[in-house]
Amino acid sequence: HQQPPTPPPPQIMTTIDKPSKHEILSCQFSSWYPSFRNMNSKTNKKEKEEPYKNNNATMKSIILPLPSSFVEYLLTDGVQLPVGATKVSSFVPSDPRDGDDYWSSDDDDDDDDDDEENDNSQEEEQQQYSFPELTNQITSSINTLGGAVLPKLNWSCPKDATWVNNGTLKCRTPGDVFVLLKSSDFVMHDLSLSFDDADADVDKNGSEEEKEEIKYELVLRKWCHLHPSMEFRCFVSNHDLVAISQRDHTNHFPHLSKNYLSIRCTILDFFDDTIQDVFSLPNYVVDVYVDKNDRVWILDFNVWGSQTDSLLFDWTELVSLQQQQQQQQLSQKKEEEEEEEESIETMNTNPEMRIVQTELEVHYNPLASYRAPIDTVNLATDSNGSNSFQEFMKMCERPSQL
Repeated sequence: HQQPPTPPPPQIMTTIDKPSKHEILSCQFSSWYPSFRNMNSKTNKKEKEEPYKNNNATMKSIILPLPSSFVEYLLTDGVQLPVGATKVSSFVPSDPRDGDDYWSSDDDDDDDDDDEENDNSQEEEQQQYSFPELTNQITSSINTLGGAVLPKLNWSCPKDATWVNNGTLKCRTPGDVFVLLKSSDFVMHDLSLSFDDADADVDKNGSEEEKEEIKYELVLRKWCHLHPSMEFRCFVSNHDLVAISQRDHTNHFPHLSKNYLSIRCTILDFFDDTIQDVFSLPNYVVDVYVDKNDRVWILDFNVWGSQTDSLLFDWTELVSLQQQQQQQQLSQKKEEEEEEEESIETMNTNPEMRIVQTELEVHYNPLASYRAPIDTVNLATDSNGSNSFQEFMKMCERPSQL
């Protein structure tokens, strides 16, 4: 008798499922923010017997709905700031023609008065934008939140555009907010490509219909001085924390090597108490901050998948950790209630945590390519001629009132 063929060894699946539209929408700011403010209120507490350790698990923020006209303005070329909102705190030059520190990327200081330039300037003057209600709302929100805010849209903040705002996301005026939003590719992704990475098999509706369903919002978060070394990215699979990564993997912070075990325990306690039974998705990524008092704050939620930077992990590794966690859960079910508490503790108290332990482990900064406009990069490569960087700087010289 012929022996049956030996079955192949089980294969470890390393493919990453694309997120569904529902998962992407669940990670937008307005979807999760209310659940983590005033957590001990009757609405949020639900059936939890013990009160949450901290009533507020994330920084105070204000969400402003964006009119469609403002979304269209963000999608236009150039960085012309709206009327009444042109005062900026950054190095962006002001113009004596406007009492409110007017500035536009379309400005040209050449003294050439040919007809074509006059026609262009007249056309530009006719294309001025004005959003007085939104501008007033932003001004009021900035005052309410202590005088400075961090802006973002539904998902992304314009951290790729800090070069236009003195290297920071800190905004003190509506003009600061507008110039960051208008200069950001990340913000453009929110507006144009929100569902491009969604699973087409799960979301079968047309992309145009999906885009129309998005209610775009401007989020203004209270400005806080956060030390980059204490920001961490947590990877959650099937409601369990499986991995933690240092968020700023472009720097080595020596103190993390001494304290990472206690930091891991602090994050895990916070996750068990505050996030695990509150956030609805089974698989997701959450960014947190640990302050000097060992209090943990939620910064943001992201989808589980390659659209989210895995930092010190590889997504193949994370999928493997996810599968190990699922196997542990199956084993736990087989044991039924025997030593249930002990098995849960063993499974949940050991998420793998990675930090940059030496200078040799520092990673390349993915934002490095956003530290200046691409035009200046091109100019820098031309040392001679009318397109040289020196000629460009001479063209830009003019008085500035910051």
